[in-house]
Amino acid sequence: MNDEALSGREIIVESFGGVEVLRLRERTFSAPPPGHARVRTVAIGVGFTDLMARRGDYLLQRKVPFTPGYELVGEVVDHEELEPGTLVAAALPKMGAYADYVVLPSWLLVPLPDGLDPAVAATVPLDYLTALSILETHAQLTTGDTVLIHGASGGVGQALSQLGRLKGLRMYGTASAAGSDERLARYGVSFIDYRHQDFAAVIAQREPDGISAVFDHIGGANIRKGYRLLARGGVFVSYAFAGRPGHMVADTVRGALRVNLLNLLPGRRTAVCMLPKEIKSNHDWYRHSLRRLLEQVHAGELEVAPGATFPLAQAADVHRALERREINGKAVLTTK
Repeated sequence: MNDEALSGREIIVESFGGVEVLRLRERTFSAPPPGHARVRTVAIGVGFTDLMARRGDYLLQRKVPFTPGYELVGEVVDHEELEPGTLVAAALPKMGAYADYVVLPSWLLVPLPDGLDPAVAATVPLDYLTALSILETHAQLTTGDTVLIHGASGGVGQALSQLGRLKGLRMYGTASAAGSDERLARYGVSFIDYRHQDFAAVIAQREPDGISAVFDHIGGANIRKGYRLLARGGVFVSYAFAGRPGHMVADTVRGALRVNLLNLLPGRRTAVCMLPKEIKSNHDWYRHSLRRLLEQVHAGELEVAPGATFPLAQAADVHRALERREINGKAVLTTK
């Protein structure tokens, strides 16, 4: 083990606000305590959760200062078992990935398959673990089941679409981004343009007996509307709540309460997927699932690629571009 403190950079948010609050600073990263590892980051996934946290709209990150970022790929610096230089991926149970170095519990580190591009791998942990948890832990679906995926062209939506295709699901997906119909068709998803179509009317017409599951990241009126589309025994799974600007936390709490109250009704069920908590509560599931997903990407079973890459120092530019919807797919920060 290397006991030397290492100098590096991190992005810090000291007050909630716009992209201008993302500040790059130098700091030292101490040697890891027992049971932990120090990792030099190579690629960091950037998602909309990071933007919400920066603005103060994310329920699981309500205090400043903090360093954003839930997912990364890096090289082991010092570890009790892994060789220095080993490439590993990690989904973090709390934010802190926007940095040159991170100190993490050893159980979080999952080695990359040989030859897998770190920038590609960095787009996998958060979205694909969320999708896998929705499909297998919460929905518990089988081949031939019919589902509705809201935001099917987004990060989790595309992960659900691809994993759903491998599982043999019949899928409908709402989206509006240009090219969504062609992209979703590759995954076997029937496209619903929510700008011009009422998703509930489309599903009710095509699936009069109801569907097996609805996956929702919006909340509000969508909750009851989607719940009513379920067949007996169906499940409604929420994995985020859009909320109103300035009311995100309150709307998230209200949405989660609605979902849980609907679970009291007979005949159907509801669930809320909160990946950071699930990672902390089930280490074995996390490690097995992330390893499996990375192997599927490496084998070409899942189509994964970053929408854009930027150096760490340009984190504010990435947030700005994501807010303006200028990037299709997940953005990645690099430290080299």
